[in-house]
Amino acid sequence: VVRVLQTGLFIGALIALVAGGAILAWPGGSSTVIALIFGLYFLIRGLVRVAVGIFGPGLTGGGRALSIVIGILLIVVGVFAFKSPAGILELLGILIGIMWIIDGIATLVESGRGSSRGIAITLGLISLIAGVAVLFVPAAAVDVLIVLGGVFLIVIGVAQAIGAFTIGRMAKRGQI
Repeated sequence: VVRVLQTGLFIGALIALVAGGAILAWPGGSSTVIALIFGLYFLIRGLVRVAVGIFGPGLTGGGRALSIVIGILLIVVGVFAFKSPAGILELLGILIGIMWIIDGIATLVESGRGSSRGIAITLGLISLIAGVAVLFVPAAAVDVLIVLGGVFLIVIGVAQAIGAFTIGRMAKRGQI
């Protein structure tokens, strides 16, 4: 179970770092490519959330259900981006903001029981702040959204990688 969580966090971190780096390297890239990058990120993040809801140690029934529901919503957003990427960036920006807020809240709720509480709280707050920031970016400033999204993806990727290493160390010490 710990391996599944750790692998999920590493995969999420890698996807977030690659997507964030690509966005920052080519901020003027087409909206279709950006929509697909975010779609891939949310699809993978949703799958990880569902896995955490099913296999996550120390979660209450409500925490499991919340994680699974959030995961399914993230998957829906990811699929939606793949289905209709052209001209979707503005709508995707709103959905990204909402999903980051919901994901951040879910992570904060789940952190009360988790053994790596500090990392979970940090990740939840970063996601929550990123979501609020994205919602306040005006629709006319999609380029700002793209750069902010890239930066936030890198920050989230680093936080997820740290969480994965922390879980691994705690497992070796028998704390999980």
